[in-house]
Amino acid sequence: MHAMAGSTVTVSKRAFLRLHRSHMTLICQELAALVFTKEVLVLSTLTGKVGPPKRQLDVAKVQATTDAVIQEFPQTSASDVRAVIRRKCNNEQFNQKKGT
Repeated sequence: MHAMAGSTVTVSKRAFLRLHRSHMTLICQELAALVFTKEVLVLSTLTGKVGPPKRQLDVAKVQATTDAVIQEFPQTSASDVRAVIRRKCNNEQFNQKKGT
């Protein structure tokens, strides 16, 4: 297992090393999928306050993901990473609705 950016959040070391590092959005989306399950991404938001009540994503995991992405892409802001995580949740929610 690989501890992300000095946190207690861990992911598979092999999966972490295979992340696409060509662009911030790619690594962020792939990392979010490693840290959170698809079900969690579908049923959650960053704040837990959007539309019908949803759960808030684990704050420590969001922070670990943010720190790991910023470590790879230092010019990236935390708000940029949060926007990608928000989009990942929305995409998973859309994909689930589309598949049913």
